[in-house]
Amino acid sequence: MKAFKTYVAVALAALLSASPVHAGVTGKKISDGAINAAKLNEHLRLGEYVYEVMDHQPMIGLTANGYADPTGAGPNTAVFRNGLTATYTGLGTQTIVGPVFNVTEGLLVSQDATDDDGVQYTFGALGTAGAFTHVVGTDSNKFLKIKFEIEDVSGTDDCAVCFRKNEAVQANIDDYDEMACINVISGDIKVETILNNATTVTTDSTLNWADGEEHTLELQIIGRRVVFKVDGAPIANAPEFNFDSGEVIVPHFFLLNASDVSLVYWKYVEVGPLSAVDSSASDNSL
Repeated sequence: MKAFKTYVAVALAALLSASPVHAGVTGKKISDGAINAAKLNEHLRLGEYVYEVMDHQPMIGLTANGYADPTGAGPNTAVFRNGLTATYTGLGTQTIVGPVFNVTEGLLVSQDATDDDGVQYTFGALGTAGAFTHVVGTDSNKFLKIKFEIEDVSGTDDCAVCFRKNEAVQANIDDYDEMACINVISGDIKVETILNNATTVTTDSTLNWADGEEHTLELQIIGRRVVFKVDGAPIANAPEFNFDSGEVIVPHFFLLNASDVSLVYWKYVEVGPLSAVDSSASDNSL
């Protein structure tokens, strides 16, 4: 880990010294002032921000002891090359017990292509010590962004990018006590929210996802408020939703196959303090 942090510091220093033309998108954003370089460097140093491209096979194992083979029930842990970690739990009767890297498509996370089988990922870890665990109204503003491909949209009962309460894993996405998510259900992109164990409130964004398309879903936690984005643009008709102040929440991904089933490939996952990627965002921790 020390070697990795040294590498990050050296790489960032080289990036900051490069011209925007040669430094790529991140370098241009730093040059334009869209990214605060000092905050980005600090969040990288502390392990609070990760941008993970799915171009490799993560290491996987049983969470309980850290070394045994993963199981269908889990919980299991996935550790990625650039520092992302996630706890994942199978839904249904999974016989494929982990994500599989595909050299042309990215990371296959759907595992068994079977009706009512699925998987859910909590980024960082469950519990208050998780790298991306967030205390609403106290911690700096956070975000979760995932770009992924759905091969056959009719094969998803749920395919959701979420923040949800830090609690025991639930087999049904509607059973979490508090949650905010963008959920792709048979090609319809919906906003779903739960507050204090009430009935799930579902809003159709009127946006759609076609077979084989790639899109980026993003949730931002700004104070208590949640901002819902698709491909960088806020969902125009998303309802106002505020988590309870002091609630402990975690970034989350939930997938459940429908009878038609589908393959789902992650392209990248980005998670951390919003100020790491937006210089206008407030950051209570710095």
